[in-house]
Amino acid sequence: MKTNFHHIGIVVTDLKKAVLKYCQALEMNPETIKINRQSYITGKGEDEEIDYAFIPLGNNCFIELVTPLTDGPTKRYLEKKGEGLFHLALESTDIKYTIERFEKAGIPQAGMTPTEGIFSVFFHPKSANGVLMQVIKKGILLPDGSPNLEVAMNEN
Repeated sequence: MKTNFHHIGIVVTDLKKAVLKYCQALEMNPETIKINRQSYITGKGEDEEIDYAFIPLGNNCFIELVTPLTDGPTKRYLEKKGEGLFHLALESTDIKYTIERFEKAGIPQAGMTPTEGIFSVFFHPKSANGVLMQVIKKGILLPDGSPNLEVAMNEN
């Protein structure tokens, strides 16, 4: 199989409180969870900055808690729908092939990381039964959610 489940993204208003709550529920030490910050340009050219944390569930599966710091699609989603399920992420060993398969299935891209290599792409929820889908390149994220620079440097 070329794709596997990787994480579910949940948008929250207070990342630290959410990390504490999930860690308590899952009997984890919150001090082991790294809060990451990411800035990127969306597929529509918007600058967006988020804080996020990955809560490990085992077998390379995670809960990603996300808080928007600037205006952009994540903040608009939070303002419109409130806290909750934001996206479902799959990890692909061949991201270009996976993009092709999604598009052939009638699920168009909503945005892609604008870099030379393709590390992450989002697919529009209107065509995916109401779910924002993300496909990430296998190994591009370390278990704490931070970027794996070794994989990024060895693109294609």
